Amino acid sequence: MWRRAYQSLRFRLAVLVATVVIVTGAAAFAVAWTLGVASGHVSELSSAQRRLELLSAVSGRVTDYALTALQTTQTSELQSDRLSPPRKRVQEAFERLNDEVAREYERQADEEAATLVAARSRVFAFMRARFDFLDRQTLQAIRDARGGQSDAAARVKIALDEFASGFTPALGQAIEEERAAARAATDAMADLRARLAPISIAAVTLAALIAFLLYRAIASPLLARVSRVAGAAAAIARGQTATRLPVRGHDELSLLMMRFNRMALQLSRREERLMKAQLRLQEVVNARTAELREANARLSDIDRARRRFFTDVSHELRTPLTVILGEVDISLRGQPDAGSLRGALATIRARARALHRRVEDLLRVARSESGQLELDFSPVSLAEIVQTAADSAEAGAKAARVKLYAGPFSVDPIVEADADWLRQVIEGLIANAVRHTPPDGAVRLDVHASRDGSAEILVADDGAGIPEADLPRIFERFYRGADQKEGSGFGIGLALARWVVERHGGEIAIDSSTGGGGLPSGTIVTIRLPAHAPRLVIGAAS
Repeated sequence: MWRRAYQSLRFRLAVLVATVVIVTGAAAFAVAWTLGVASGHVSELSSAQRRLELLSAVSGRVTDYALTALQTTQTSELQSDRLSPPRKRVQEAFERLNDEVAREYERQADEEAATLVAARSRVFAFMRARFDFLDRQTLQAIRDARGGQSDAAARVKIALDEFASGFTPALGQAIEEERAAARAATDAMADLRARLAPISIAAVTLAALIAFLLYRAIASPLLARVSRVAGAAAAIARGQTATRLPVRGHDELSLLMMRFNRMALQLSRREERLMKAQLRLQEVVNARTAELREANARLSDIDRARRRFFTDVSHELRTPLTVILGEVDISLRGQPDAGSLRGALATIRARARALHRRVEDLLRVARSESGQLELDFSPVSLAEIVQTAADSAEAGAKAARVKLYAGPFSVDPIVEADADWLRQVIEGLIANAVRHTPPDGAVRLDVHASRDGSAEILVADDGAGIPEADLPRIFERFYRGADQKEGSGFGIGLALARWVVERHGGEIAIDSSTGGGGLPSGTIVTIRLPAHAPRLVIGAAS
């Protein structure tokens, strides 16, 4: 019990007074009066600190009310009941502040001091009146906005500006007055200590010694703690919100330090929330920027796919036109007979139909959502397709004085394919072989069936071959080789052939030699396609 009582600041001051009275009767009245005054100053300091805390609470809760009012007016629901909790907290803070001022007024015996306390009460009443007026303006703005008469957000912002113009100076004045009161209490205590010095010197040696010991035991730690509070307050003012006071004991000053730490913790949390909000905003900005980059990349890919498609179609249109022009040129030479003209016209008609199909493919792609050609798969004879392609390329081979050998084939595999597109690929390969084969050379076509059930098409020539450095890039779009000249093609035929073959689930490969090391020159293109799997028709009649 005694230990608990000794932890009280008032009890320790009482011990100091009693000791001084026992030591010297002459100084008893002076010491008692001095300690009473000191106790009053300490109470004034504690009261000023409490009022400062309450003013800080009023400021924070008014800020919360203003934020809630802005958020409420910026929503479509305009729910005025959302203002009730912050309004109640502000009113509670004002009530506590008024109670504290009333207690201070009752404690003051001096009429002048009581007048100053009353003046503070009027400032607090003015602040409360400004808040009540703001609350009425906000509610009226919400009611008018519900009736469609005005913009609630704009009116509330104007009301907040008007409120801040009056409330903020009053709040600053009140805080400054409380700080002045705290400083006055501290100064009064220092003045009291200075006045006690001559009295202590005049007292007996024992009294001086006891006073010194009591000062070291009671006053000095108290002042050190007050100094720490002042230093911590200065650190908080400089923005060091992580500052905390060490709390030892359970006296009034310890309680003050605990409240100070609580206030610093609240400020630190608010600063932390602000930093987190800034980080979240930066993350949102970075995410949106990344999405824009991805969207731009997708648009670039779409544009490249579009250009690649139209290049492929242009190439497919160019091949039939070349054959048509070749047939026309051959027919116009000399005096062709009716049979030759009929054959030329038949070739021209077949090529014109192929052009018509390519134009229809172009229109289908233009109307397609996917932007790609849809192949028409059906069981077809691979030998028939190869023979048809060879017949179509016969005229071009004769014009280049190249012998074209095709069929008869020993096997005739059936594959699931788009006959038209596959024939176009083979014709393109034959055209490439004829173009790179010297006069009196030969191009050979053959069809094989592998043991694993797949079918193979071979297009072989005895031309100059493809350099080994060009083979890894031979299927790249627009690549025509390091030593190719203008007029040798667009470099998309093999890329288009690989695309068509891969769409059929097959593979295409090239084996070529330039004749070095005693080996013959030439190129062999191999197309491997999966064999046709017969479909099982359920419920068919036997």
